[in-house]
Amino acid sequence: MNKPNPIYFISGKAFSKESLVQFCHEKLSKKNKSAFEEELFTFILNWFSPSETIKANTSGSTGKPKEIQLLKKHMMASAEATISFFNLKKKDKILLCLPMSFIAGKMMVVRALVGSLDLCITEPTSQPEIAELKIAFSAMVPLQVSQLIKEKNNPLSNIEKLIIGGSFIPDQLLLQLQHMKTKVWQTYGMTETLTHIAARRINGSNRSDMYSALPGVSLRINKGCIVVSAPHLGIRGLKTSDLAEMDKTGKFRITGRADNVIISGGLKFIPEKVEHKISGIFSTDYFIGGVNDPMLGQKLVLFIEKGEHIERQIFKLWLELEEKLEKHEIPKEIVFLQIFIKTPTGKTNRIATIRQYKMRSSSQ
Repeated sequence: MNKPNPIYFISGKAFSKESLVQFCHEKLSKKNKSAFEEELFTFILNWFSPSETIKANTSGSTGKPKEIQLLKKHMMASAEATISFFNLKKKDKILLCLPMSFIAGKMMVVRALVGSLDLCITEPTSQPEIAELKIAFSAMVPLQVSQLIKEKNNPLSNIEKLIIGGSFIPDQLLLQLQHMKTKVWQTYGMTETLTHIAARRINGSNRSDMYSALPGVSLRINKGCIVVSAPHLGIRGLKTSDLAEMDKTGKFRITGRADNVIISGGLKFIPEKVEHKISGIFSTDYFIGGVNDPMLGQKLVLFIEKGEHIERQIFKLWLELEEKLEKHEIPKEIVFLQIFIKTPTGKTNRIATIRQYKMRSSSQ
């Protein structure tokens, strides 16, 4: 018996493969299309092309972004795992509000195509527009969630299940999420793992501070860092730079990145742990970095992005740091910078920001 041809859905409209390809060509032929639309419809055409691979760029969190080739069969396996884990059904509406430049946006489209899900599209801004309809599933970065949750009618309430990835979630935002009916997860993953391979519920009665691996994914710790194996995704022994603590059941929490570890006065500091302790003090971006010091080897420095006259509150800042941190964790210096250097995905590039600061300091 012949298998029925799949049906695809975009913004409530059903397509066959042929009609969807034609639709994409029509969209691309229009002069007033946005860059996002061009990337989206080009990606769909590439997905249906004879090539077995799709090009993707790594995020550039610890270096320059690099282009890699991903097998479509592995992307399909990742999409199927997500659809199963979040119990998504045919024609469920899923919202794409992330850039197509990186894996998170690409995989939202693949999930729609693989699961015959209804792909709703909105421009990937820091405050994306959400139509007043029920969305079964969406993925966002913390900045988008923090902006949307401030809106009067909180459009996030239209989303049944939401995953947040990409970077650290501030404590204040975590607290706000507790009062929402939307089921929210934080995810762990990267381009090389085809987005998330683990998740933790961060609101509701099932919330946890520990991640659980998705089915088919096995994780272990080697020299403090996570090593990933997921044969269905073509991953075997992928060594990461993510520092983690793992319990006997295999659940884990991320404590920082090995790339960021600072050795000061013979003591090892994980900046992310110190940053978590002082979360909520600042209304602007900040991070703990290491700067060379003749006595300590490296000294802890608190870098703060200027804004809302925060530099005028220096005395108050020192008092709050002393209150929240152990004596040896207190930074030796506070540096205010006009703006941090960002990666293409919007994360703070610590290494480049510190390097620029050092260059400016030495030239003065």
